[in-house]
Amino acid sequence: MQTQDTETAKLLTAAEALVLAEHDADKLAGLLADLHCEELAQLLLACEDHDKRLQLFRFIPDEQRGEVLLALPERVQEGLLSDLGPREIEAVVEPLDSDDAADILQAVDEAVAEQVIASLEPEERREIEPLMAHDEESAGGLMQIELFKVRDDWPVSKVLEVLRRWGREIENLNYVYVVDDEDKFLGSVPLYELLFSDPDTLITEIADANFPKALAGQDQEEVARMFDKYDVFALPVVDEAGVLIGRITADDILDVVQEEATEDMYRLAALSHQDDLAEPVRVTAWRRGVWLTVNLGTAILASFVIAQFETTLASIVALAILMPIVASMGGIAGTQTLTVIVRGIALGRVNLETARRALAKEVAVSAVTGVSFAIVMGWIASMWFPEIGYKLGGVIAAAMLINLLAAGLAGALIPLTLQRLSVDPALASGTILTTVTDVVGFFAFLGLATIFLL
Repeated sequence: MQTQDTETAKLLTAAEALVLAEHDADKLAGLLADLHCEELAQLLLACEDHDKRLQLFRFIPDEQRGEVLLALPERVQEGLLSDLGPREIEAVVEPLDSDDAADILQAVDEAVAEQVIASLEPEERREIEPLMAHDEESAGGLMQIELFKVRDDWPVSKVLEVLRRWGREIENLNYVYVVDDEDKFLGSVPLYELLFSDPDTLITEIADANFPKALAGQDQEEVARMFDKYDVFALPVVDEAGVLIGRITADDILDVVQEEATEDMYRLAALSHQDDLAEPVRVTAWRRGVWLTVNLGTAILASFVIAQFETTLASIVALAILMPIVASMGGIAGTQTLTVIVRGIALGRVNLETARRALAKEVAVSAVTGVSFAIVMGWIASMWFPEIGYKLGGVIAAAMLINLLAAGLAGALIPLTLQRLSVDPALASGTILTTVTDVVGFFAFLGLATIFLL
């Protein structure tokens, strides 16, 4: 019977849920209780507007509401929280781990957050308050207080005894952290190694003193790279004095990786990282409109370059037909280079030390592809417009080679320069690159045509 109810719940649509909310609230509450938090989040996102989403949210059991909110886009999450009272928010954060509870409280009004924290049990308050002091995109903002730490003078037998008593209260427990009397981090021991060690052995003898650790102020992107580099399940977090203050688990870092990848992808398309389907039309239109305005300015600049060769275009109509090919090839080639460099920067593979090698490679690739496609397009143009023949072919071949070289150079230099200026390379690189390839492409093609064909 339980399985049948679960299958029925999974087939439930937002429209059907809202009908049940009006006519059979108890049945709706029972069905929603059978759904996973991610399924509940998708159900809320399928609602037509905020009011219906809020109506449905109130039928979700209290113990699931926090996880559901964390699975929603930031704007939707903030919208729902803004309509909840302090008591309701308290009920939301109580079942959550300290890091997730802090994330929820950072999304509400500061006065409301303080009121909620003040109403929590003293132990919960002690766990959450330190996390609220850290930037949410730092290691301190990602970490959770819940961890298992032991003193450096304990034998393995005592560690196992305490672990059996208290360890089950900690989720995703993979490591035992060793600290001294001042709580300074000394090393880490994987659970599997602990289980197979001699009971009389001191924990410090099997602890890995070189186990990686994150500083509380480190950016979340750096922390994500540490997980990738060291291949760990959890990372201890220490303050400037080396005191162990928390840990970051792999499930939290997976969310970070997804967020950062999405943010870079959106920014390469000149979109806000918060641009999603759940936002109101006016908000999304405004955000996109800002960058479209910038793009309009760059398009006008390219058109201004074309206007300088009006006489040339009027004399040779073939130029107007072939002109977009040069700009398009440069744009695509530049975007390929740009994507590789920006992604390399995001992953830490391209930095100031490796920049020269990356730049040289991309320019070399552009030279090879430029020569190849210049020959192909030169031959096509000669065959397409035989009345002009090889002269037109030579002009477009030279223009394409110049533009592909410029595209490769710009695609590498623009993000590297922005990184050097401490500007996010993904933010403005695409717009600048498009301007470069259009202006260089049009100027090279029409300029060479003016010199050699008129």
